Amino acid sequence: MPERLPQHKHCIACGRAVSPKDEYCSESCERERTDILAKKKKQLLMLYAVSVGVVVVAFILAMV
Repeated sequence: MPERLPQHKHCIACGRAVSPKDEYCSESCERERTDILAKKKKQLLMLYAVSVGVVVVAFILAMV
């Protein structure tokens, strides 16, 4: 019969087992995850800005 594991979740950043009430196993994992999410948000905003710029340039060129 398989051994029963205590209730747990896994760290969002590294995958280590943590207690059910926690999201991260350490503060460094939390900081790392926050930095990664901030970087992704910045990349997404840049993508939106470039997309809007391309549409504006295409519209101006279409008007000429």
